[in-house]
Order: sequence, then C-alpha cells, then structure tokens
Amino acid sequence: MVALRATYSTAPTPTPTGRFVLPEKYANMIRNLLQPFVPRYQGPAIGLAIYTSCTTYPDFDAFWLAQCNMPHTFQTWFSTTSFYVWMAMVRLRASPHAKHYMQGLIDAFFRDAEAKMRASGVTSGRIVNDTLKDLVSSFKGTVMSLDEGFATSDAVLAAAVWRNLVPEDDAVLQVDAVVRFVREQLSMLDACKMEDVLAGGFKFGPVMGVAGDKAGDKETKLSG
Repeated sequence: MVALRATYSTAPTPTPTGRFVLPEKYANMIRNLLQPFVPRYQGPAIGLAIYTSCTTYPDFDAFWLAQCNMPHTFQTWFSTTSFYVWMAMVRLRASPHAKHYMQGLIDAFFRDAEAKMRASGVTSGRIVNDTLKDLVSSFKGTVMSLDEGFATSDAVLAAAVWRNLVPEDDAVLQVDAVVRFVREQLSMLDACKMEDVLAGGFKFGPVMGVAGDKAGDKETKLSG
C-alpha cells in the first residue's frame, strides 16, 4: 500500500523559470484606461507641495503686519495666505488637470487652517466646523474678487486688494504695491514650467521691494 501511494502521488509543481511579462499592447490598453484617474490620486500630494511654497512668503511681519498695520491674528494669516494660494491657482488653471490640483491645494490650505485653530486652543468640533464654513465663504469671495480684478484692470484689482487684504483708509501706497506685486509674481509663475509648479519648485518674492521702490518715488517727488 505504501508503494502504491508513492506510485500515484501527485508530482511537485515545477518552479517557474521565467517572469511573466504583459504584452505591450495590453499594457498600453491598461495605461490608457487608468490615465484619467492618475491626476485625481496625485492631486493631494501635488496640492501639498504647492501649498508649502505658498506659505513661505518672506515678509509677513515686515510688510503685511508692519507696513499694512494688520494685526497679528489668525484672520490676518488666513487672508494673506489666501492671496498667495490664489496666485498659485491662477497658474494652475493652465493645466488640463487643474481641477484636481487646485482641489488638492485648497484641501491642504484648509487642513492647515484647522490645525492652527486647534493649536490655538479651540477644542470644540462645532466651533471649528462653523469657523471653517465661514472661512470657505470668505475664501471663495476673495478668489472671485481677485479674479475679477486680474481680468479687468489694475483699478478693479486694487479695489479687491483693499477690500480683502489691506482695508486701511490710508494704505494707498501699500495697495498699489500689492497690485504691482501681483503682476510681477504671476509673470514669474507663468515663466515657470508646469512640472516645476506642480512640484512646488517656485518661490514668491518679497512685497517689500516693490513697496520700498514706491515709497522712495513718493519721497523723491515730495523733496523735489
């Protein structure tokens, strides 16, 4: 009986000697099927990279607080960061996958806003959610206002900057500097390759240089 079982036992499965390779035509077919979904899954990582560059603007204290007389508050941080996020969004609109990339950028922005609120001691989920809803409405209004100004004229853009960023009655020079800054920075972003933008490989310059030049012009005119 032992010999009989040995005679008719199942032979061991041979070890594969080669690696299976999907034929190229089928690989291309799968790539083509999955391609529309790639930007959606890349969106969060790309959005975070862009947002990181948007938050490294160099003169928050020197210009936005000191020159524009804005208080050092969460709201000031939010409105100022909204401005830089908006400029990045303007550039992203040139991408065929702008919808996914901009959503990733906005999501990163609001995750940071929520984290800052909680870090400041706000523990109530209801308060956080209500505040975030208000911030979303504020952000949408800022984007629409700046978009209109960018597409229309410097005068309309200046009005949008004054309403949303520098609501000081005597901040004419600062508002004018921000308008000039917008044009310069959007030109800088336009010169960047899209792949560099998506990798967060850009850096916003200081507004102080623009504001300082303008202030210097005014002093020259007054002294003359």
